[in-house]
Amino acid sequence: MRVLKFGGTSVGDGERIARVAALVAARNGEPPLVVVSAMGGVTDLLVSLKSSSSGRDRASLESSKREIAERHEGALESLALPEADREAVRAALRAELRRLEELCSGIFLLEEVSPRTSDALLALGEMMSSRLVWSALRSRSVDAAWIDPRELVATDAGYGAAAPDEKEIVARLRSRVVPEIGAGRTVVTGGFVGAAPDGSTTTLGRGGSDFSAALLGAALADAGRPVEAIEIWTDVDGILTADPRLVPEAKLVPEVGYAEAAELAFFGAKVLHPATIRPAVARGIPVAVRNTFRPEGPGTVVRADAPGAGVRAVAMRKGVAALFLGNPRMLFAHGYAARVFSVFERLRVPVDVITTSEVSISVTVDGKAPLDLLTEQLSELAEVSVLRHLAVVSVVGRKIRTTPGIAFRVFGALGGVNVVLISQGASDTNMTFVVGEDDAAEAVRRLHREFFE
Repeated sequence: MRVLKFGGTSVGDGERIARVAALVAARNGEPPLVVVSAMGGVTDLLVSLKSSSSGRDRASLESSKREIAERHEGALESLALPEADREAVRAALRAELRRLEELCSGIFLLEEVSPRTSDALLALGEMMSSRLVWSALRSRSVDAAWIDPRELVATDAGYGAAAPDEKEIVARLRSRVVPEIGAGRTVVTGGFVGAAPDGSTTTLGRGGSDFSAALLGAALADAGRPVEAIEIWTDVDGILTADPRLVPEAKLVPEVGYAEAAELAFFGAKVLHPATIRPAVARGIPVAVRNTFRPEGPGTVVRADAPGAGVRAVAMRKGVAALFLGNPRMLFAHGYAARVFSVFERLRVPVDVITTSEVSISVTVDGKAPLDLLTEQLSELAEVSVLRHLAVVSVVGRKIRTTPGIAFRVFGALGGVNVVLISQGASDTNMTFVVGEDDAAEAVRRLHREFFE
């Protein structure tokens, strides 16, 4: 069997939901488990409700609530449903909208929103969209069962980014999902949403719907129901050799290893956040990225370790700053680097690229980090200079460090581009450069021409 996850753009309105239902209905073989994100843009509207409710901005509050209701009710009306199914789904949607009204009223009165209330509000998008997908499947004569995701995804009480209880999830799927699949029914549920031990609603944080799909796929495998693949259906063809907005000639990457996918995501490729699919990859379940609007395309398959060597793709991330620290006392001084990096830890600033020499350390951080405060505290340890408006460009692939000739080709392609920092050797899956933001797009295009055109 397969787990199919559909993202927000795939279920953005009634027409798209009908397209998703057609894709699922056309499947042969064992019925799938379908995991659904909120309709595109709805989670953003729910986030805005938190601020407009706590800020008592009644006009914005009413506008967002009205838009959420109209989008879901409009999608329902556009689906060709039997009258009984339409009324059942309408009642379910109205119940969720009443819950939305209650939560917003509570936030409005208190003028604040707790993490627990926030999760209860943000979960409503998946609760409603998954009902619509279930009803669209029923309209195509697909024997489908809708299951509340809170009955499946057990978590701790870490509201906003709850940690899953994977053993409990296996037990719940064994009792709730496996019998439905065994009876020939397609199961539909919402992504992103779980439940704490006390039954309160939780969310899984960034990439939560992908995470849900991976958790449920892994749990099915552990429950004795092997999963052939998890398919992430979105609005792109898969992972490409570069950002097509910068490189129109970018090509699809048919297969990529988990480590390479992680590097690409870290350095700017936003198709898939690998941390969210780790439970599946750890069990050897391939994860395929497919385009809902071009279902005939092959997509990209992420495996634990895809075969082949060499450069797979070039990625770029702007909005970076570099700090350069120099101090002659650093030479042969034990513990000096630890004191330097304790400053970043104390200020809770993640470090990206690191390079060192005998008497200097250079690092990059997000350009929105508290650079003035970092400079002030680091100046107690070294002379500090800062460069802003930089970008990280990374050449990602398999055996980058150990394949002869790659570095030669990279440096040849970048001739004439000023490189601020170079990082190679820490990983066998990437070679990373820091350049000025104005040079970044040209650097990506040159590297792409060298390796892919």
